[in-house]
Amino acid sequence: MNFYAIFLRGVNVGGVKILMKDLTSLLEGAGFLQVRTLLASGNVVVASTETDPAAVKKTFEEAIEASYGYGTRVIVQDLSQLEHFAERYPFTAPEDGIQRHEYLVLCESDAAAAAILASAPDPLPGERVAALGHGICWEVPRGDSLGTPLAKHFTKVASTYLVTTRNMNTVHKMLVALRTLD
Repeated sequence: MNFYAIFLRGVNVGGVKILMKDLTSLLEGAGFLQVRTLLASGNVVVASTETDPAAVKKTFEEAIEASYGYGTRVIVQDLSQLEHFAERYPFTAPEDGIQRHEYLVLCESDAAAAAILASAPDPLPGERVAALGHGICWEVPRGDSLGTPLAKHFTKVASTYLVTTRNMNTVHKMLVALRTLD
């Protein structure tokens, strides 16, 4: 059995509403096993006999399209890929009294992540960003997650690239959920 974390892009924002209980039923009907949703923002873990993440992605997206009539793109990560991001996230918040958010901007490929960073504005003081394969690690002071030039850049590139941003707390919760599948 193979285990995958699936991150839906743009779900339950901008009028695109998919109830997680409905998504669970839909995915079970599409052949996925041990389907679990986390939070209401399009985070799913599944078991599958499929060994190719690209095939999991295709099946998942086709099931959404057939049921809802619109395409929702997803990024699929297997356990080792998600562990890679969690174990190698490069930033440790300094002890300066400023609360920070740690994010992972998942991209479709290493090349996409590199291109997104190459066109990005410089981080503001207190903000850090680094490439980690097909992910971009980003640390930003709490309260600035939507307002900095870098935050706006990540939003803007989503119209060109398949990207989705998750808080590292969510990434860790997804890892726990993946590890409990059997």
